[in-house]
Amino acid sequence: MRYGARPAGPEPAPPALPRARSGTAILAAGEPVEVDRKVHRHGIVCLAGGRYQVGFALAGRTITLRLDGHLMHVIADNALMGTWPCPVPANRLGQIDGARTAASPLPPPPLPAGAIRAQRKVHASGRFMINGQFIKLGPRHAGKIVTVVIEDTHYRILHGEDELAVRPRKNLGPITRLYVKGMGTQKDRQGSPDDKPSRKS
Repeated sequence: MRYGARPAGPEPAPPALPRARSGTAILAAGEPVEVDRKVHRHGIVCLAGGRYQVGFALAGRTITLRLDGHLMHVIADNALMGTWPCPVPANRLGQIDGARTAASPLPPPPLPAGAIRAQRKVHASGRFMINGQFIKLGPRHAGKIVTVVIEDTHYRILHGEDELAVRPRKNLGPITRLYVKGMGTQKDRQGSPDDKPSRKS
């Protein structure tokens, strides 16, 4: 550090939500908000007058909740720790105490120890099959090669480092087919001509 220079201070806090003269928060459609909450000893956080379970493993820690009206993501140590349906409707996000603009992209989830990944190609209908269960992502994801992180009770669907969805795992039996076939997939193996979801898992 040069003589007379001052040490850098902490990074600026994310901007608070802009508000109209009436005091109502201005939030664009689909824009997510973030809020910090401390997790109580029973793994519960308090949000917008409700109490929600986020996991005993986070008890005593301060976490960030990112909400967009559809999903609620839990972030700790710059990693995505879990995703649940959003308990607060989109038109009430701006009323949450301490809500601020989401200033950075959603971090990637950590892979649990021993977690298995499978690869699937999304059909033109916007869905794919894994272990006999259809997972619907929507037609805009058609043709994508997605990675499915297979956990004890749910599937986590990734495209690159982006998490597309979290779905409950209905069939807890073993998954024997990990890679999808076809051009642009694992080892560019020969795929079926119509590229429809396989009836096998």
